Amino acid sequence: MKATMSDRTFELVNHVLLLLFIGMILFPLLFVLSASVSDPTLVNSGKVWIWPRGITFEGYKRIFQNNEIWLGYLNTIVYTVIGTVLHLIVLLPCAYALSRRELAGKKLILWYFLLTMMIGGGLIPTYLVVRDLGMVNSMWAIVIPGVVGAWDILVSRTFFQQNVPDPLVEAAKVDGSSYFHIFSGSRCRCRCPLSRSCRCFTASACGTNISMR
Repeated sequence: MKATMSDRTFELVNHVLLLLFIGMILFPLLFVLSASVSDPTLVNSGKVWIWPRGITFEGYKRIFQNNEIWLGYLNTIVYTVIGTVLHLIVLLPCAYALSRRELAGKKLILWYFLLTMMIGGGLIPTYLVVRDLGMVNSMWAIVIPGVVGAWDILVSRTFFQQNVPDPLVEAAKVDGSSYFHIFSGSRCRCRCPLSRSCRCFTASACGTNISMR
């Protein structure tokens, strides 16, 4: 179908807006990259924009000579890996259990999780809990309080309900499988994509939180 004048105008406006948006994102990145390898005197005088001037790598040398930088990277990697593993250990069994209709008190547990989404304890109560558990000035003070969230549990529960229907569970139980075997089976068709998604989002969130701290 031949494009009308209004269609071409719409596409032109879209392209212009996208190019402006890309430029707004790329310019600060290019400036930071250019300034990082330019002469600091020229950068401070405003003579460096996109292309570097007076190229020098002295800044990078000083950064990599600072042991605290490497310690920060190590902490980020360790905290992210441990936080992601603990998140999956807690999230997946909890979500699977809540997806089963025969779980006693399921509605009460779900309302309890929903309540935590609407009402937060706040900073001071969280600190008091961390202090009473003896986790102050330790890695666990960062990892444990945010090990799992109610939203993640509800989303994973819905995913289990849609991909592991009750007839499939009943057939597995008739064959002699236990609940743990059904959950942990490597051929469970939803466990792999769900765990991959959880790992991706959790690792990203953990890395961001550690970097901000």
